Amino acid sequence: MDIEDDGLAIPDVGSWAKEKYALVQTYCSVFTQGMKPPKWQSLVYIDLFAGAGYARIRETSEIVLTSALLALGIQNRFNRYIFCDIDYDNNAALQARVKRLYPEADARFLCCDVNNSAPQIISNLPKTNRDFKVLSFCFVDPFKLDNLAFSIIENLSIRFIDFLVLVPTDMDANRNVSPYTAPANNVVSKFIGRNNWRDRWNSTSDKQFGLFVLDEFSAHMQELDYKPQQPQDSVLVRNYQKNAPLYRLAFYSRHDLGKKFWKETKKYNNPQTNLFD
Repeated sequence: MDIEDDGLAIPDVGSWAKEKYALVQTYCSVFTQGMKPPKWQSLVYIDLFAGAGYARIRETSEIVLTSALLALGIQNRFNRYIFCDIDYDNNAALQARVKRLYPEADARFLCCDVNNSAPQIISNLPKTNRDFKVLSFCFVDPFKLDNLAFSIIENLSIRFIDFLVLVPTDMDANRNVSPYTAPANNVVSKFIGRNNWRDRWNSTSDKQFGLFVLDEFSAHMQELDYKPQQPQDSVLVRNYQKNAPLYRLAFYSRHDLGKKFWKETKKYNNPQTNLFD
């Protein structure tokens, strides 16, 4: 589908982002099909770092739909959408595009610091009771470790929410080992929600720093009662032009059915994404 420039904000992204967006869209489709009523009375999509809905592929100038609009375009739509982004222009562009393309959608737009947005997000979730159950899927898409604080995940996890998290293992963590492991640097501590990780890193000799960060993040998710996540469960996204690994998409659910949906999602997409490098 050719998408024309509508004059609103369109951030630039690398061509590899198309793989990420395809995985999000596929998971949304599997999720809403498998969890629709009567299993759950309301399904909610939450997009942290939601962007503008459009993105321009840097290498080709092609305009593509991003996660927010792709999640709206699935056959079995979520009952509610909550989009959060700190950038005013992106937030305004997304709001305009959603109203133009999906005017009937129940969509909420939060222009604020993602890491401080838990109260607003929770207040925008449908109210639950014994007869009305709400299940949410949250896509978390930071550009680098410093963009995300684990506290937002922890604060949202008081509700029934599955998470798909971009962990910038290679394009950030592996490239910045020295500054991130410096005693005064708290970027990794904020991202994984732990301060005592350096001793474990110093005793590790056979692992890349990015995978170590992923393991620490996953271990903290397990403490929040999410199912164990192994590195091979995640999807490695590469810059195929340079054959360079970039980041991993890691999925977290408290239920085995969520992990089943994630496996199905990986199967439907590029089979290379199932490989553990």
